[in-house]
Amino acid sequence: MDIPRTLVLTGHFPPEPGGVQTFTWELARRLPADRLLVVAPAWRGAAEFDAALPFPVVRRRGYLLFRGLRRLVARHRIEAGWIPAAAPFAMYAPLVRAAGVRRLIGSTHGQELGWFRAVPTRRALHAVAGSFDALTHLCASTLPELEDALGDRTRLVRLAGAVDTDRFRPGLDGAEIRRRHALGSGPVVLSVARLVRRKGHDMLIRAWADVLRRYPDARLVIVGDGPMRRRLTELGDRTAPGAVTVTGPVSDADLPLYYAAADVFALPCRDNRRGLQVEGLGLSTLEASASGLPVIVGRSGGSPESLVDGRTGLLVDASGPDEPALALHRLLADPGRARAMGAAGRRWTRDTWSWDGAAARLAALLRGSAPDAHDAKGRHGPGTEPAWDSRIG
Repeated sequence: MDIPRTLVLTGHFPPEPGGVQTFTWELARRLPADRLLVVAPAWRGAAEFDAALPFPVVRRRGYLLFRGLRRLVARHRIEAGWIPAAAPFAMYAPLVRAAGVRRLIGSTHGQELGWFRAVPTRRALHAVAGSFDALTHLCASTLPELEDALGDRTRLVRLAGAVDTDRFRPGLDGAEIRRRHALGSGPVVLSVARLVRRKGHDMLIRAWADVLRRYPDARLVIVGDGPMRRRLTELGDRTAPGAVTVTGPVSDADLPLYYAAADVFALPCRDNRRGLQVEGLGLSTLEASASGLPVIVGRSGGSPESLVDGRTGLLVDASGPDEPALALHRLLADPGRARAMGAAGRRWTRDTWSWDGAAARLAALLRGSAPDAHDAKGRHGPGTEPAWDSRIG
């Protein structure tokens, strides 16, 4: 894989957890290390993390990522740049250009849709869009609003996240996780996400009270951290005492074992702040499917693209607890159907969601290569793969 000398200017990078952080990391680490420079915010544990990397990382306090850019571009002979999250870091695009970067790619996620729905931020992104040679979007669901907001200001290309199907796979032993959290031998439902309101964990906990009436030994495990953590813990204690565990963040080594300990995965995401905050895709949903779990997903932004409704899981309206509760009942009442959905999800993720394919697409964009035959708007999978629905057993 060949790329020009490339600057990755990102506000989302490990060891900070999060979906965009995973997206940035999984793509960046597959690019040629000797042609890469990353500029990212300072974070706890960053020095130890960066020391093990084969490419240099420059850390900045806060989000002053543009500081000293011209010097860095000259020293590292940078030719191209990638801004992995356009909201809000597209605002730096003119500064990146002014520093001497000749080709610039930006990536959009769910947050940008919210920006396009508010006049001030819509105007701001529209103003800087012309600084990019291409902006990437996650899926067909997120494309129409981008086209409407940006017009012909820049080229739009599909570049989605993916899943490591070797790391997340069926057959791992989740017994230690069940023991660690005293989950017992009953059914376990897992959710993995940043703990913010649009992820819908509050509705999941409210739905859980109804689930317990039929399945008193069922347990709900919520993995992640964020501003809602304390509130969700208190809500779980009030609504379903002893039946809801909010773990906080877990290690990378342990995360696949949490999926292995579960029977069903749920991410009941919903639009928040009157549609200003929406889901981009849902990488943890893909991890769950790769692990062989049936998934329940709320409808928001690009989230419908993270499953095949009725085949790998169930898509629900998660603006209230009723539909998530009904979906949980359906899967817990029919373990055979749940296992079949999990197996279909495993096949789907292996066939369709490849980090290597996505990295190759990013490399082509950085080089300025022509788009492939599936067109620059890429409506057929994370890179160029065809839709898989017809091949699900």
